[in-house]
Amino acid sequence: MLAAIDFRGLGEVIWVSFVAGVGVTVLFSLAIYGFGRADEQRRAGEATVGYVALAIVALVVFGAAVVYGVAVMLEKK
Repeated sequence: MLAAIDFRGLGEVIWVSFVAGVGVTVLFSLAIYGFGRADEQRRAGEATVGYVALAIVALVVFGAAVVYGVAVMLEKK
């Protein structure tokens, strides 16, 4: 019965799911953090370029990861 289980494939699914789940969550969190800090600095009259850049880059990479994930799920083998 255990011979029918592909442990290598199962292990790959587990670590890829973990990395993707944590990575996507961190990227979205960075976007929220960047926009929030930029708003605080804007209200204080300080420069906000760094935090806005962080937020935009994180949001773009987050969107690319989501699109890539959907493309992988829809790919037929």
